Amino acid sequence: MPTLIGVRRLPRILLVEPDGLVRGTVASVCRELQLAHVIQAGSCDLATKLLVDDSLQASIVSLSDCGSGLDLLTRLREGSFVCSADMPVAMTASGIDATMAARLKELRIRRLLLKPFKIRDLIATVEALLAAATVPG
Repeated sequence: MPTLIGVRRLPRILLVEPDGLVRGTVASVCRELQLAHVIQAGSCDLATKLLVDDSLQASIVSLSDCGSGLDLLTRLREGSFVCSADMPVAMTASGIDATMAARLKELRIRRLLLKPFKIRDLIATVEALLAAATVPG
């Protein structure tokens, strides 16, 4: 019988994405490559309930949920949740304008993935988020 000795615990990231296919693909890729355990939320309302988990190390949030993704990120940075206000965050969007880009920069996002994004870009984003999560300060 196999034991769990030597099995590494995967880092936990929150994915906030209304599209179930995108959520499933991201979770599957991260699981298959043993990058992270993805906690999935189909809406920002559900994500607010999940952000009480202080073991979350990073997050990927969609801007396509009628502006609530931006609101969620703002509340995170204000320290409204149990998890760290400095949690590394990437955003996904179909497109943004200069005003939104400036706002996202103010809110210290690590990456912006424009949809449709490539799997290799997703992998690089998850790796960058997790690397930033392990760096103190």
